[in-house]
This record gives sequence, C-alpha cells and structure tokens, in this order.
Amino acid sequence: MSILIGVIFILAALILRKNPPTDINAAYGYRTKRSMKNKGLWDAGNRYSAEVMKQNGFIMMLIGSFISILFKYPHTTLAIIIFMLVLIIRLFIRVEKKLKTLEQ
Repeated sequence: MSILIGVIFILAALILRKNPPTDINAAYGYRTKRSMKNKGLWDAGNRYSAEVMKQNGFIMMLIGSFISILFKYPHTTLAIIIFMLVLIIRLFIRVEKKLKTLEQ
C-alpha cells in the first residue's frame, strides 16, 4: 500500500511539473488562499509543490515499506495512513512557508 501511495505522489508531481496550470483556477494545481493571490505566487506554488510532492512520494515509498516489512500488526495500515497525512501536512507547511517569503 505504501509503495502505491508513494507512486501516486510521484506521478501527481510529475504531471503537475510537466503540465502546470497556466491560469489561477479552482480545479487543478496547488490551491490555497495565498497561492491564488497572484500569478507569480500561483506559478511558484505549483512548481514548488510538485518538487515537495515528489520528495514525499519517495519518502512514503521508503519509510512506508520499512514500516510494512518490519511491523506486521493490525495497526500497521493506520500507521501508514497517519504517516501519509503527516507528509501531506508537511507539503502544505513547506509550500506556504516558501510562498510567504516570496510574498514579502
């Protein structure tokens, strides 16, 4: 499961990097209040989120596989889901921090 989640993260990052949204929209791309303020932040947010998402995909594949192999408990799936949520939160924190510095 963790390998599949990691692959999904990486594929989403590659798609976002290869085909970034050209205009600010509510359907596709890294969408937060800050990233949608102007075109510069929108472009930077989408570029950087793709980079962080790819990193998170590799981290998920590595750490998630490690958790799956070493721990064969009923709560292993829950641990992987929690780890995935931590990586998603990490994505938002890193991108928003980057956008905040660009905004100033």
